[in-house]
Amino acid sequence: MPPPGPDKALEPQLSVQNMLSLRRFLGDAIQAHQSIAMLDIGNKRSRLMISEGESGHPQPVFHHMMLGMDLLAKRTFRHRMPSEAQLEQGIMLVEDAVTPIARLVPPSNVFVTRDPCLLDVARHALGIQDLQAAWVETGRLPMLSREAIESQFESLVQQASRPHLPLGEIPQSPRWAAALLILREILHHWQLGAVRLLPSLREPDQSAKG
Repeated sequence: MPPPGPDKALEPQLSVQNMLSLRRFLGDAIQAHQSIAMLDIGNKRSRLMISEGESGHPQPVFHHMMLGMDLLAKRTFRHRMPSEAQLEQGIMLVEDAVTPIARLVPPSNVFVTRDPCLLDVARHALGIQDLQAAWVETGRLPMLSREAIESQFESLVQQASRPHLPLGEIPQSPRWAAALLILREILHHWQLGAVRLLPSLREPDQSAKG
């Protein structure tokens, strides 16, 4: 598939030097043979970046999925928290996009994200308002487990079944719901146990909120 057109939400691109710096930043969280797998979500598409370990080449390789915030939060959820039917439709759309990519994910990898939408999901799931302070205080990158994501997703399912009774413990944002759904399906279909949280290199797209 030819590379898609530009998506401002997927910038900046990353170089070999960036990958070497990221490995140093990850420290003992990554071993020399492990690949880095990084997920970014755009408005119109999402991107998986793979940088191989010592047995491969650190040059980042990008794999794009035609799955983004516009497809879920705007077109599927219609700028509202999803109903049961909309959530089911969203699950099918995400599955169709992420399943073919699963074979491209190296079996030994450290899965990371710097995506602002996914970091918002992580802050809520972990009960950490300031991830930057957590990085400074502990000297370690916070990690979000698949179990924590499943717990958040169960709350989203409960609300979808009773849309007239919003659950106070989850953010009432269709973009948050879309990011949670994408991350949940990716962790499941790519057989990943957790995602490590990196400092974001870009600000959330303020024009696309809703």
